[in-house]
Amino acid sequence: MIADLTLDSAGRIVLPSAVRRALNLSAGSRLRLDVVAHRIELTPVPDTDAGASLQVVAGKRTVLRASGKASDAAAAVRAERDAQAGRAGTRPA
Repeated sequence: MIADLTLDSAGRIVLPSAVRRALNLSAGSRLRLDVVAHRIELTPVPDTDAGASLQVVAGKRTVLRASGKASDAAAAVRAERDAQAGRAGTRPA
């Protein structure tokens, strides 16, 4: 994606929503800035929250590091299916 951005008077830029969605960025997301060969590179800083075990990236779910906490994968899958079907918390008998 190519986009022309403009600095405001405080030196800020706004990332286009398509970029934020593609990189799963939201308010409070951290970015690392590097100047490389007269270019600016912004790289998302990974979340250091050990409790995060699932990350949504471009519509797909990617499993991240182990949190050390016990979890029930089957229950999580059922809950996700129910939520996507609009039946949060219910299962057919």
